[in-house]
Amino acid sequence: MPIVLSIVNVKGGVGKTTSAMYLARAFSGTRAVEVWDADPQGSATSWAEQAAELGDELPFTVDIVNRVALDRKLRQATADIVLIDTPPGDPAMIDSAVMRADLVIIPTSPAVDDFQRMLVTAENIPDQVPKVALINRANKRSVIYREAVEFLENQEDVAMFETSVGNRLSFQESFGTNPGVSFEYSFIADEILEAIS
Repeated sequence: MPIVLSIVNVKGGVGKTTSAMYLARAFSGTRAVEVWDADPQGSATSWAEQAAELGDELPFTVDIVNRVALDRKLRQATADIVLIDTPPGDPAMIDSAVMRADLVIIPTSPAVDDFQRMLVTAENIPDQVPKVALINRANKRSVIYREAVEFLENQEDVAMFETSVGNRLSFQESFGTNPGVSFEYSFIADEILEAIS
């Protein structure tokens, strides 16, 4: 069975697909990786298709998955690591991905609204499922970022990655391409491997 990392947040637009794709890129240097696109919008699938059309194929597979096929796909998976990119508004799919995860990753910016939705997401994940907040789109010199980090450092319900992801224009411009550099996601991948080994 692969290591399953479910990328979850009940709010859209918080960097789930970007995090899934960049983490897959970071893992792909040493592990067989698959991204499973569980979001009906198909952002991860579109990303992979555009990269292939440009002749810039991704070093990992992106497959569409639905809740019904999830267990079958897990039994048949040959990858070392599977990242499930979940939709924001489908509680049944989110719950399915959470219950099959070795680790749930909850992306959020430090913005108040995003941060509050991350906390709501974390509260709805059962205690026995490990979960960790991934702060992205962060201006690491801002007060709001420092307050978000300080708040999470004092939480017992949800852990936080030591590494936060900066607010880089290159993340927005990389859609539909093979990200050549993993930036902070390579450090987050290392943290994940250390946590689950």
